[in-house]
Amino acid sequence: MFTFFLPTSKVQKDRSIMRETDARMAKYSRRGLIFNFCAYLICLVGGRFLDENRDLTIILTIGLLFITVVRGFFLFRFDQIYPRAPQRWRNSYFIATLLGSFWWAVILISITLKLDMKYEAPVLWLYTVVFFSTTAHAFAPYQKFLSYYQFFGLIPAAISAFFVQDFTAYLYGVLMLVFYFVLTHQCRLISENYWERLEAAYALARKTQSIEEEKRDSRASVQLNREFLNYLRNDLQNILGLAREPMLALEEGNIDREALKRAERSFQKVYYNVCDFNSVLNKSLVLENKIFNIRHELQHIVAEFVDESESRGVLMETALSPTLPMRLKGDASRLAQIIRTLTDLSIRSLDRGVVIIDVEFLREYETAGELYINISSFNHSQKRRFFGDEDGVAAKTNLAYAVAKGIADLMSGSIEFSEISREGILYRLDAKFDIAEQAGHLDFHRNSFKGHSVMLIHFNRRVVDIKRRELTALGFEVFTESQFKRAQTQLANSYKEGKPIECVLYYYEEGNDDAREFNNNLVDHPELKYTHQLVAVSEKQQALLRKNGFIDNEFMHLVNKPAGLFELESAFKEVYNEFSEMELPIEDLPLNTIDQKRYSIILISHKEDAELQVREKLEGMQFDLKLIHDENKIGNVFVKEKPEMTLVDCDEELSFIRIVDTLRGLEKEAGTEFYMPIIGISSSSNEFESAAYELGVDDFVDLSNPKKYLRRVVENWFDLTESEEA
Repeated sequence: MFTFFLPTSKVQKDRSIMRETDARMAKYSRRGLIFNFCAYLICLVGGRFLDENRDLTIILTIGLLFITVVRGFFLFRFDQIYPRAPQRWRNSYFIATLLGSFWWAVILISITLKLDMKYEAPVLWLYTVVFFSTTAHAFAPYQKFLSYYQFFGLIPAAISAFFVQDFTAYLYGVLMLVFYFVLTHQCRLISENYWERLEAAYALARKTQSIEEEKRDSRASVQLNREFLNYLRNDLQNILGLAREPMLALEEGNIDREALKRAERSFQKVYYNVCDFNSVLNKSLVLENKIFNIRHELQHIVAEFVDESESRGVLMETALSPTLPMRLKGDASRLAQIIRTLTDLSIRSLDRGVVIIDVEFLREYETAGELYINISSFNHSQKRRFFGDEDGVAAKTNLAYAVAKGIADLMSGSIEFSEISREGILYRLDAKFDIAEQAGHLDFHRNSFKGHSVMLIHFNRRVVDIKRRELTALGFEVFTESQFKRAQTQLANSYKEGKPIECVLYYYEEGNDDAREFNNNLVDHPELKYTHQLVAVSEKQQALLRKNGFIDNEFMHLVNKPAGLFELESAFKEVYNEFSEMELPIEDLPLNTIDQKRYSIILISHKEDAELQVREKLEGMQFDLKLIHDENKIGNVFVKEKPEMTLVDCDEELSFIRIVDTLRGLEKEAGTEFYMPIIGISSSSNEFESAAYELGVDDFVDLSNPKKYLRRVVENWFDLTESEEA
């Protein structure tokens, strides 16, 4: 609404320089804020104005005190408020300061007219001249604001002096006007000198940095070329090992097709890594800038490794910080490439143990920040050390790792490696990303399930700590146990005490008979059979539960691994019937259900039966569905319908990429504060699911999977977006 400063030069657009400038302004303003109020009180205490105009003095003092407190809020909480929204902080503080300047003019006018420029009035005028002279240096970089500040504070008081029928008052008024014009000219020179000095220093720093980068790049190129040969040797050695046995079998007349395919895939990976390494080295690799759902992409990447890692005895879990936004802007596919590389290396470094992916986001500015991903691996056995033998070194020194480091550098970040003493290794990735939405993130921490209880069963204390924090954030009273038998005893005792634990969350691992026995015992127990069981399993493991003796009933619910906050909240909403799967005709629905808000959804698909299929999956919901076959009509339909959600058919990859970009472009043109959810759907398979997240969808539903209901996903997204906008 109000804009007092528009950056024009590179220096004024540099975030670090502007922070230093604002911090300098806040520092000097803090010093003068309290002193100004004290000086005002000293000028009035014992004076004639206070004796003759007590009520007016109280009003003026309360007004000045209120403005002082408001300005103090922005100044003394600078470090907390500024990083979230620098421009908003600056504008808010400028408005508060202008109100203070105007109120000071009201004070000066009141004292001048009431005392006829006698008694303490000249003292206050003298202090005003001194005060505005000192503040000029603090506000000088912002010339436009400073001109308003000085005008509102000085000109009204100078004009009021001419209404006093006295020569001395006329003289004071003329001198104040002269002082105003001299001060504005001086401040303009100070402002120009300030920015010219910074621009000269900035240009010199950039030149010095450019020279240093050239030297560093020359040294780095030599080092990288040396490392490249080592990385390539290790990868080729791996391919040679994979190809040796099938080639020997081929000489004997046998064809091991699977082994040959594995060798072929490994060779393709090496080829693509060599191409990427060359692009990184030549700085010709171009990063995309797409809006993507960072939370779901991370969860899906980790889910890709769950089955393989657990077959090796390695558990995987994620810990997503509440500061992590829902959507970021950047190259999602390259970020996924880095995470997959580091995760694969972490898994390969363990015989048995757990890998934890800890993610947080530190907001540096209103629309940007730094993403930190810590991938930690902890041993459950004394196995090979990361440094010290050939296997450990090979896990780190491969070409994919070198490419990942190069891509992280292009993202203005880095990858650091460290060894956790006697436990495992740690990869730390940091990269800079822009925040897609001004709102920042959808808040999962709303105490949605306050008053409910859940028992968490897991033998690993690190996983227990992570899940306990997430369940507590959802509002649960959390009980924990490491053994199934003790958990069953505690559940039974809770019923005896009249405070039954309503749900139990535990993890399934192949070959774990204790989990199967626990499941059967609960189902057969006369009281515990009503306890809702939430079982964390991978999609591959879901098909094995019944074969391995698990009893499935209406109180058993599956949570996809890794069981993140989003997955847990969705599962518990199903438990507490927030997602009703009842299929009732519209005439049988209660009146309050009929009056519910109707959602506007658009479906983009080239299939003739797509609309019928989606309507069947969403039966029971209140919604208006608009089908679009022609991509060229998306813009017109978007403007006309103003959809709250878009379903996109992902079976055709090329058109899907264009559609997502088009939708986000339309939202950007419309100045959307909250981006609408884009859900990818597929009726054939989930082979495209991985790429779908990297191309910008918020969620993905395989319509052929009976365990993932489209309606549940859609209602969950509507619930999240409505709570955020509220």
